[in-house]
This record gives sequence, structure tokens and C-alpha cells, in this order.
Amino acid sequence: MSNINFGQFFNNFPDNVNRFVTGNTRNIGINTGHMNNEIEVFSNIQSNFPATTAQLMQTSAELAALNQSQTVDMLKDLLKMPKNFEQLLMQLTVSNQKGDVKSLLSLLNSKVILSEVSNLLQSNSKEALSNLYNMLARYNQLGVTLKEEQLNELTKLISFVSSASASDVQTLKTVMLMYLPWLPLTEQSAFKLEIKDKNGSEASSEDDSVNILISTKNFGNLSAQIYKTQEDGIMIDAAVSETFPVKSLNSAIKEDSKIYNVNISINFEVKKSFNNKKNEQTKIEVSVQAGAGVNPFLLLISNAFIKDVHVTDEKSALIEQRKEKLPDGKS
Repeated sequence: MSNINFGQFFNNFPDNVNRFVTGNTRNIGINTGHMNNEIEVFSNIQSNFPATTAQLMQTSAELAALNQSQTVDMLKDLLKMPKNFEQLLMQLTVSNQKGDVKSLLSLLNSKVILSEVSNLLQSNSKEALSNLYNMLARYNQLGVTLKEEQLNELTKLISFVSSASASDVQTLKTVMLMYLPWLPLTEQSAFKLEIKDKNGSEASSEDDSVNILISTKNFGNLSAQIYKTQEDGIMIDAAVSETFPVKSLNSAIKEDSKIYNVNISINFEVKKSFNNKKNEQTKIEVSVQAGAGVNPFLLLISNAFIKDVHVTDEKSALIEQRKEKLPDGKS
């Protein structure tokens, strides 16, 4: 999917349509999209806006065809949230550093204050819902209607985010799910989160840790504890089943180490009790042990680790399926 800024699309919708309705379309360009494997709508929505009812109808059809991941990206735009998890964490830290990869190490000694995140989500979700209703009213003026399932999905997602802001734990859970778009945002049973308070300011950042339990689709359970080392590195202690593809996961972790420019060490322990029973859906339990604030770098690595496990699970299963289809199981 291209870098579509749906936030700008909706936020600038009233002014652009007003100009169309009043006949003042001199500054409105046209840049309609097309639909292939990925959906492209507009490259620069502020200067390029669909100026006819036919084009608006085409746009509504394209919006309705967005897949789950693309819809979540659209939600992020509406909520004025960045596409990448690391950029979001940079914006949320107390240190308030610039959100580039070179500055990510500053997250190691920072904190995310969840109450501030809750306030931000609540405020932005209200504005997003207002913008959505505004846009729908303008569409109706031109006789164009979004498909009901798309409207219901957008409204449900924004309302879900707004209600999540009432709880700090639910806020963090919702934010993390936005950056795991393959796991449905509103599917509560697939993602559990618990935050253990360590007596507030008396706890040191070195004691922070994240515990993760993942029930994979193909390789049974996997558990991991992620924490800082004294050398400002990251340690992951992981327990896996006998059949889990450890080499693939280890390679993915090494890539993360390069991307985030931090030493990430991982220890594997094989547990026979972690059977390889297949599950219909990946299920994740996350327990964050923190003080007054949550260490954002641990959240970042946790998010990356969960994605790595998911990708390893999916790729390994795909390879096995291909082998089964070939004569004598040859690759």
C-alpha cells in the first residue's frame, strides 16, 4: 500500500467539497487511484482531490476494499498517529526526542507515562470521529454513500480506541495492537495485557521487564522474558517447544539488533511441556513489570519480538506445506 495520509484526506474533505459545491474548483486537482494487489488512492490529498461525484464514488469503493492492515493504517492517520511503532514511542517519551532511528537508544533510559497516552487517545479519537461524520455528511450532499460495512468498521474502531483511553492498561494494549495489524484490534481474547506496578518511583528502570507468552498456530507455546542488561543491551530468555524453528527466530532477532543498533542476546530453552498443538489463531499474553512509567525500548523490542515469532510461525508452516505437496517431500 502506498503512503496514503487518510488523516489529511478526511480532515481536508469539508473545505475541498465546499469549493466543489460552490463551483470554486480552480485549485482542486484530480489524482484518482487504481486497485491491484495494493490500493492507491491519492499521493497528495491537499492539492489533489476528487472533484466529481463519479470520482468520489470510485474513492468510496476503494476505501471499502481496504484489507485489515490497511484499515488500521487509515485509523492511525485519522488519529494522527505515526505509521511506525518506534516513531510513536519517540513522540511519547518524557525526553521528547526526535523520532528517527538514530535517536532510538535514548528510549533505553526513558519512560512512557500511560496517563498521558490515554489523554492523547481520547482527544484524538473524538476529533477523528467528528471528522469522519463531517466527511459522511458532505458525501451525502453529493449523493455518494460509503458502503455500510466500511462505515461501521471505521466507527467501531474509533469508538473502540476512545473507550480504551479510560484505562491505562487498555490504552497500552490498544496502542500495541495498532502496530500488530495482523491481530484484530477489537479481538480481546487474542491479546491479553497486564501491568504490574513496582511501587512507583522506588523501582529502578533496570528492574523493568516484559514477559510474553505466545500460543503459535503451528509450534505450540513460546514464552519469553525481555529485560535490560547492565551494559545497556537487551536480553531475551525464551522457552520454546521441541519443534519450534529456533534458527529462523534467532536470525530475525539479529536483524532487529542491527536495525535498532543495540546488542540483543537471546537464550533458548526447550520445554517438552510446550507441545506443538496447532491453534486456529495466534494468542498473546503480555505482562509488563514497571514503575511509574513503562520503558519504551522494552516495548519496542517486545513488539518486534512478537512480530518475529509470528513471521517465523507463518513462514515455517508455509515451507512445510510446500514440501508436503512435492514428491518425496523434496524442497
